[in-house]
Amino acid sequence: MPQHDELHVFLNDERIGTLSQDDGALSFAYTPEYLQNSNAYPLSQNLPLSADTFHDPVVEIFFSNLLPDERIRDTVAMILHISRENTFGLLKHIGADCAGAVSFYPIGQTPQSPASPAYRELSDGEAYKILDNLGQRPLDVGDEGVRISGAGSQEKLVACVKDGKIALPLYGTPSTHIIKPVIPNFTDSVFNEYFCMKLAQKAGLPVADCDVLMLNDEPFYVVTRFDRETIDGTTKRLHQEDFCQILNVPPKLKYQEDGGPGIEDCMKRMTEMHLPGFDRLRFVRLVIFNFLIGNCDAHAKNYAVLYHGGKPSLAPAYDLLSTMVYETMSKRFAMTIGSEARMGMFRKENFEQMAKSCDLNPKLILTELHNMANTLPRQAQTLAEELNTVHPDAVYGRIVWEIGRLCRQVLE
Repeated sequence: MPQHDELHVFLNDERIGTLSQDDGALSFAYTPEYLQNSNAYPLSQNLPLSADTFHDPVVEIFFSNLLPDERIRDTVAMILHISRENTFGLLKHIGADCAGAVSFYPIGQTPQSPASPAYRELSDGEAYKILDNLGQRPLDVGDEGVRISGAGSQEKLVACVKDGKIALPLYGTPSTHIIKPVIPNFTDSVFNEYFCMKLAQKAGLPVADCDVLMLNDEPFYVVTRFDRETIDGTTKRLHQEDFCQILNVPPKLKYQEDGGPGIEDCMKRMTEMHLPGFDRLRFVRLVIFNFLIGNCDAHAKNYAVLYHGGKPSLAPAYDLLSTMVYETMSKRFAMTIGSEARMGMFRKENFEQMAKSCDLNPKLILTELHNMANTLPRQAQTLAEELNTVHPDAVYGRIVWEIGRLCRQVLE
């Protein structure tokens, strides 16, 4: 007997379409009412406003990219008694608060009214217990009223933080923060990411606000969601797409060496989307920064486009971590630069080659590389001294050393 099920799809509190599942195959269609709205904008670059019904693989790829990656998806699926490949079933259970402005509800249910948000405030003890248990219960899945999805492969709690206190948003109330415990086997990862994000800010890159929260004498990394906007106490979602979604690539192919997007693919699509020149230059500056801090994990899902009223702009930097300070992590950059990916082999000529393949002025890109490589070691040293007075940790010195080495490598 054929199996059919539907989810209503919302952008903020406006229903825009229906996600359907028929015998495991997904389809998506916009509502006629949304198509007639003069302010309507597409859910995705690959799902343009149209009266047509969209089918797999484009539907599966976009919606699957909203879910956790790899091991976390496996654990969530096991808790919910759903197949890890069942994108529809997972979104039905945890899709009330996702990346961007999109949310999913069974027929008859609607998002929580922005005028009456629902939260469950946690004591420090409760918050620590949930955060400490993320390996067994990712995203606090299964807790009453918690229907939150967080993309990515790292354990995290998607929540709200105010004055150092954590609250769980319930029934689709928008979350405002992402909280990460230390990565298993990398006990200084919280301070590593905090340092790299603050350094990006010093380097003039737009970044999401972040902080370190101490619970039970343990550090947790807290970042404010850049796809949320709080005005007069009311939080509104801003829509976004990461570059796997934009380029119609499944999340399991996020690394270029697996067949995922490269720098040239991202740049070409930004041009097609008419992003302004300064956004494309910001993207290249972020690529350069990721190289110079030794962040080999800067794959396509770690770059995104944010939509303000449907108008695209490059999202602030996020998920910045110096992976080179860890011996067991890959020493290959996630995207090739001028046909090179081995960290020890990069030279300025690779950046010149990348500029040419992206139809950029090589002299401009080499100037950006030279300027950042000249100033970053000093900025990193100053930042390390500042942070050691607040959150002392030996990882800052290791990152500073790595930055110095990589900067010298491309200046020679």
